[in-house]
Amino acid sequence: MKPTRSMIIFLALVTVMGISWGLYTYVSNAETEHVYAYNCGLIDYKPLSLTPFCADAGVGISGIKWELWGAKKAAGVGRYEMNLCDPSCAAGKWVYAKVNVTLTKALLDKGKKVLSRIDFASVDGKNLPLSNKSTNGWDLATKPLK
Repeated sequence: MKPTRSMIIFLALVTVMGISWGLYTYVSNAETEHVYAYNCGLIDYKPLSLTPFCADAGVGISGIKWELWGAKKAAGVGRYEMNLCDPSCAAGKWVYAKVNVTLTKALLDKGKKVLSRIDFASVDGKNLPLSNKSTNGWDLATKPLK
């Protein structure tokens, strides 16, 4: 059976509508599902390092490699770092531990989804430097710096 001209036009329209709908959905989801994290008062996309003390960064997590990045949770591996500040912070020795990092507690800020809580645990299960536990975490800064 040979396709009629109206059948070809109909199939072409359906195909164009399907491609258009798919493209719209893809672009729409890319914009609405883009997730950020608070990082020292800034809204940052997949930060490579995070610290609770933005002024001196004597404690923090660096070299973060994100393995999961989603609207409700992000997870990866990084390096917990702490300056012992002995004899002074400028000359202090640094100690490190490899940690699993998780970001949670999604908020909406200026129309953007932002993860606002970091938790981490040592990969080897040992206590973190200068701590009596293998886990820690903090709320990330939620107010932008001015």
